[in-house]
Amino acid sequence: MEAGAGLAVVAVCSVPAIVGFVSQLRSPSVKENFYEDKDGNSTPEANATFSNRWPKVLIVLLAALGSASSLAVAILSTVDRQDVLLADGLLSAAWILLVVQAACIAATHDSVHAYNVGLWAWVSSLVLGLVLLIQGTSVLTRLLPHHPISFALRILTLVAVLGFSATSVSLARRPDVYLDGALVDRMYTVPAYSRFTFSWCDPLIKTAREKKDLEVVDLPRPGHTTRASDISARWKTVNQNANSALWLRVLWFFRWAVLAQWSLALFRSFVSFVPYWVTLQILRALEKRQSGTQLDIETWLLVFWLGFSILADAWLSAVMFWVSWSELLVPVRNLLSAIIVEKSMRRKNVKSVSKSDTDTNTDTNTDTDAEADGESTNQGKPGDDEDEDGPSLKSQQAIVNLIGVDAKRVSDFAAYQLFFPSSIARFVIGICFLVSLLGWIPVLAGLGALALITPLNIYFTKLYTGAQDRLMKLRDQKLALVNECLLGMRQIKFSALEAQWGGRIHDMREKELKAIWDAFKADSALYGSWVGSPIALAAASLSVYALIHGSLTPSVAFVSISVFKSLELALSILPELTTDLIDAKVSIGRIEEFTKAPEITQIVTHGDGVSFEGADIAWPADDEETDESERFVLRNVTAEFPSGELSVVSGKTGAGKSLLLAAILGEADLLSGKIYVPKPPSTDERHDDKANRGNWILPTSIAFVAQIPWIENATLRDNILFGLPLDEDRYSETIRACALQKDLDMLTDGDQTELGANGVNLSGGQKWRVTLARAVYSRAGILILDDIFSAVDAHVGRHIFEKCLTGPLCKGRTRILVTHHVGLCAPKTNFVLELGDGTVQRAVRTSEMDGDDDTLRLIEQDVQPQRTGTGTGTGAEDEDGEPMAMNSEAGGSALQKVPSKAARQFIEEESKEQGAIKKHVYAAYLRDSGGWSWWTMSAFFFIAFEAMTLGRSWWLRIWTGNNQQEALDLNAHDAHNAHGAAYAASLQHTMHHVPPNPVHITEARSVEFYLGIYVAISAAAAVLGVVRMLFLFVMSLKASRRIFHNMTYTVLRAPLRWLDTVPVGRILNRFTADFNIIDSRIAVDIALTLNSVLSVVGICIAAIFVSPYIILLAFALLLACVRVAVSYLDAARPSKRLESTTKSPIFEVFGSALAGVTTIRGFDKANTYVQALYTKTDDYGMATWYLWLFNRWMGWRMSILGAIFSVVVAIMILGSSRMDAALAGFTLSFALEFSESVLWAIRNYASIELDMNAAERVVEYAELPTEDQGGEDPPATWPSEGRLEINDLVVSYADDLPPVLKGLTFHVEGKERVGVVGRTGAGKSSLTLAIFRFLEARSGTIHVDGVDVAKIKLQQLRSRLAIIPQDPVLFSGTVRFNLDPFDERTDDELYEALRRVHLLDSSPGTPPPGESSPSSSSSSSSSAPDPAPEPATPTPRSTNTNPFRSLSSPVAEGGLNLSQGQRQLLCLARAILSRPKVMVLDEATSAVDMATDALIQRSIREEFMESTLLVIAHRLSTIADFDRILVLSEGQVAEFGAPRELWEKGEGGVFRGMCEESGEKEKLKDILYGSDGK
Repeated sequence: MEAGAGLAVVAVCSVPAIVGFVSQLRSPSVKENFYEDKDGNSTPEANATFSNRWPKVLIVLLAALGSASSLAVAILSTVDRQDVLLADGLLSAAWILLVVQAACIAATHDSVHAYNVGLWAWVSSLVLGLVLLIQGTSVLTRLLPHHPISFALRILTLVAVLGFSATSVSLARRPDVYLDGALVDRMYTVPAYSRFTFSWCDPLIKTAREKKDLEVVDLPRPGHTTRASDISARWKTVNQNANSALWLRVLWFFRWAVLAQWSLALFRSFVSFVPYWVTLQILRALEKRQSGTQLDIETWLLVFWLGFSILADAWLSAVMFWVSWSELLVPVRNLLSAIIVEKSMRRKNVKSVSKSDTDTNTDTNTDTDAEADGESTNQGKPGDDEDEDGPSLKSQQAIVNLIGVDAKRVSDFAAYQLFFPSSIARFVIGICFLVSLLGWIPVLAGLGALALITPLNIYFTKLYTGAQDRLMKLRDQKLALVNECLLGMRQIKFSALEAQWGGRIHDMREKELKAIWDAFKADSALYGSWVGSPIALAAASLSVYALIHGSLTPSVAFVSISVFKSLELALSILPELTTDLIDAKVSIGRIEEFTKAPEITQIVTHGDGVSFEGADIAWPADDEETDESERFVLRNVTAEFPSGELSVVSGKTGAGKSLLLAAILGEADLLSGKIYVPKPPSTDERHDDKANRGNWILPTSIAFVAQIPWIENATLRDNILFGLPLDEDRYSETIRACALQKDLDMLTDGDQTELGANGVNLSGGQKWRVTLARAVYSRAGILILDDIFSAVDAHVGRHIFEKCLTGPLCKGRTRILVTHHVGLCAPKTNFVLELGDGTVQRAVRTSEMDGDDDTLRLIEQDVQPQRTGTGTGTGAEDEDGEPMAMNSEAGGSALQKVPSKAARQFIEEESKEQGAIKKHVYAAYLRDSGGWSWWTMSAFFFIAFEAMTLGRSWWLRIWTGNNQQEALDLNAHDAHNAHGAAYAASLQHTMHHVPPNPVHITEARSVEFYLGIYVAISAAAAVLGVVRMLFLFVMSLKASRRIFHNMTYTVLRAPLRWLDTVPVGRILNRFTADFNIIDSRIAVDIALTLNSVLSVVGICIAAIFVSPYIILLAFALLLACVRVAVSYLDAARPSKRLESTTKSPIFEVFGSALAGVTTIRGFDKANTYVQALYTKTDDYGMATWYLWLFNRWMGWRMSILGAIFSVVVAIMILGSSRMDAALAGFTLSFALEFSESVLWAIRNYASIELDMNAAERVVEYAELPTEDQGGEDPPATWPSEGRLEINDLVVSYADDLPPVLKGLTFHVEGKERVGVVGRTGAGKSSLTLAIFRFLEARSGTIHVDGVDVAKIKLQQLRSRLAIIPQDPVLFSGTVRFNLDPFDERTDDELYEALRRVHLLDSSPGTPPPGESSPSSSSSSSSSAPDPAPEPATPTPRSTNTNPFRSLSSPVAEGGLNLSQGQRQLLCLARAILSRPKVMVLDEATSAVDMATDALIQRSIREEFMESTLLVIAHRLSTIADFDRILVLSEGQVAEFGAPRELWEKGEGGVFRGMCEESGEKEKLKDILYGSDGK
């Protein structure tokens, strides 16, 4: 029978080989020396080294040897053993089929086909070997004494089939393949034995061991089944119903992987019970054996089946989990990430703020729900000066979270949902097993006891789920709050608000910790119920069984307890898995909602030029039905921009200029009318790689310069080239035209200088000129330019206008420029369009104007103030020209060009520790969690728990000691290894075992007596187990609270240089992902490790009473396990660190792309960024891939060692003729469980090592150097006069860099107004940074009212002085929150400040104020009427509202629902409220129109009459009537005196030279000499 079945299987497995051979004969092909598939291409070197020759030779020889020996056996059977003749004949036929398979393998030229046939041959040989083994058990013992030749031939056949089996899986599948020069993962390259024993990572483990580290370049690239770009491409080609739920479409897409996963899970559920069945048979055989007699061959064969079944279960488990991780976890995460990334590049660029945002901010909380946009009011965004690209930062962070949180949740569940079918199957099989063993009544009794505990499980699960839900929401809010704090860190430091923001963060953290504690309590309660479940199940079932049958046999007791434990584990997984299911459902719902968000549509009509025809346009809104009263709308726009000419768009602040440009780019909502724009060429039609000077310009292509420049983290040159090839001549011309040459000369690394994210190491003017250079260098024939002059002085502005905008590089290109500087552009402007009152005020060609036409003069009225002072030799920016430190102390560049061999890296690479986690990290965690006293108490609880477990076992020995004849080995070990992390444990380990405790049951006393005491001890142990977990959780919370406080304190007080050189995403990773591990996982890791170690100790103590030889064997096994574990940790540690460090770049690049999405789409570069994110996603995916591969590598080898140990012990048991069943059952169970207990200890320690990586990263940040917080407290009234004295000041950005201020000396009297000017690199911003001690003086002093600022506390210094930077920083919330975040002012004061900066001025040209539909109200504003000026009568067609009419009007994060000018004015209003004695203004009104600026300057003079003003300005008109002007040059005072005094120095004076260069000499002269009367 067995031979016939084996022949049938072999015949079926031979079909692929025969079919392939026939196909090759029909279509003969020449062997190729080149290999290529979807994963990549091989190289000549790889092909040369690839060969399957020797495996093929061995396969053929072994097949021939086996076939020959089998035929010889069959022939001899006709003489010796005719009873097996038929079976031998069938086996010979099977061998002939194996020969056919071997021949087909040898004949094929296709290595992949040979590999596949080899797998079928392996299955064939495996089945044939099992048949031979089964047949041999009944034949070989009789053949050896009488027919030695037949015996030898049968042994030879067995050897041949084993050899054939081994060689058939030694065929390499293909040569190594490469993708873009990088090796592709070798899972589908190596032979099958290497693939299915997880050995292809051996070289990487060796590399990790030698280097003590791993880098991204060390990891192979993913294959096509895992590669993000390939998965995305396949997703798009699958014909799916877009209306069906996303989770259904994902399930269908991965249906084959899920099917394989479920099939393996179900089959493994059956196989996992085989060891119990074999153990049952061994114990029954021992029960039947008479003392001193030998066992038969069938019983000895059980030893083989025991080892085989353990290995089979372990291998199936390993493969099952590997399929889950490699075919589902990583691919699903990559697919969802790709969907999110691609959608974000198509999604409408909505800038809005939700009601919840303002609500939470008034309560010092920040809501970061990913769907905040869904309730957005889309506050009318006054169209002017719209900051660039990107949804509100809150929306950006929410979108990033979709990848960082939601995609991970869904992919994790996709990998582990196999436990649903697996648990159900294990439960059904286990119940059937128990019924056959105990009978229906005892099993029903046990299930009844379990049913009584189930409601508690459900209740505690609900508590845990609710706590987790609250925790996730609070973590979202904390993330948004920390993100906003980091983005506004410059303003926080300038205002010395670190303590207040730290308080807000800590308040939110306390709410999070309370939710964590609630989750811990529920988890501990769940743990207690899970501990009680097996106790109740076993006690009820066995007591009923004992009462019915009067006794318990060792086989029944031992096996039933093991099966009960298996069932308990299977059921305990379900509650946690159900929670994961709910989380995954919510997450994929969030992703699906995002994918359904409106996308940019084709609002423009392709035409010959750019024109508007009766168009009504508004900023994009998610809801197409949004009430127009809640949106800023430009109405009835009709204009035609001349092709190939310069057009200027002007208008007051908030007029809608940026909105007009957005409409041309297709980034607005077209409510009515038409917009005509030429059709740009597609990416495929551009052929950028073939561009040359003859075909460079593409007339219909578009380039865009946003008002807030978008700079990516790359070199300056790469930012300008933006993916185009380098044309040296054009590049050099562009650098000169955009006035960048001097900047490059100053930069240490020239155009190879790396720029930080958003250009943090560039000044405002440099950012503008770099982005302008990007557009000018581009191939675009249409340039859309938004306010490029606001940050540059007149002489640089004139240079850009004459050499760039109207120079050779831009000649013939259509240029549409938004600017307030109409006077500068007027001479060469062909078309002028002025916006106001929500529509077009004027649109006219300059050539059509008569000499008497007042149009241009009316438009220029807005510019007159600027024309009188648009020149300041301050260079092209508001900074001092050290581009590495313009807006910050981010150092790295000097004033002179310093030759360098390699470009300096501004953004520092994320540091990674090497080797084991340092003792210092453990010490910090132990200290912060309570110190030695707390840990001593915790150790006491754990030791006491293990003592209770041993005491229970000892009691069971007493119980059973009264009846040696019926002693049985009962596994009564507590379920402490299966606590709340049983689920996580199951994910990593082949199967869950617990150490045994000997139990002896006798009827000398009643069952109730022994059982009652046993249950009492068990219940006490369960209670103690819960208490020890709660105690450890309390310690964990102490550590989390302390570490978080330390890190927050340090980050808030870190130097600006560090904050500028470390991406926000990297810091957020510490605050979120790393702290999630510290909060929730490290405590569990420590508990499980202590559990496992003490469990091993307890087992060793118990083993002393059984057999000392087992201890020796266990020690030998332990050494082997440790060696494997050390290799695993050497690779897993750096892999885990790499997983953390490869995740941050995804957030950084994705966040940058979201911020610059308008620029990216304007340049048609969306696909470039999608591909870049694919690469980052693949890096992260491969780190995860190899982390789990190393896990499987170790798990499989540990399983082999455990199986060997079990088999050896079983042999010892069966070999002892005096071993009774009870002692044998105990010893055998010990052998089965000890190795697993050791593995648990090693694996749990590995988990601590891997998860302590998070603590390591956090401790690193908690111990960063901070700004010096020491010093004296200044007098309470300081500064009272505002007198500033600077003496011989020397300052540099870093100790190894030349000074930027060189002996600077000047004095400013109290209440003086001093303007600070100077050319690029003069040291203007360095001076302001030095005053506020962002740069510490090398030598010299700064005194304010006689107090040395270097000797007082930083907080006191910065809080009593004030600065308004050029880049305004606002926070999400309300207008009130941004003006008065800590409720220290009345509404009247706030409205008065808004009036002073003319945000409530209803003068003509500004959007008329109206009811602003506030989303929340503050406590004080709700009780006071709006004291704003009476609103002007709205024009009939305009419904645009003034957002400052209500203090409760919402402000999006970063103020992105306000224009750039409005943000600057709001910051100015904030400063007016504080009324400091010393005020520094760093070009604080650069983005405001000229008329409003004149009013603002008047307000500043009036409001700060009692203050000392230090004003850095590009508009000389701003400071021309100041008391004195400080002219800086190369870090020194060039001139210092009254404006008229400096003017009268003549052309030799520096200030006079600036005025001459401005082109506004006469206008400035009028201001200087007309100021006497002021």
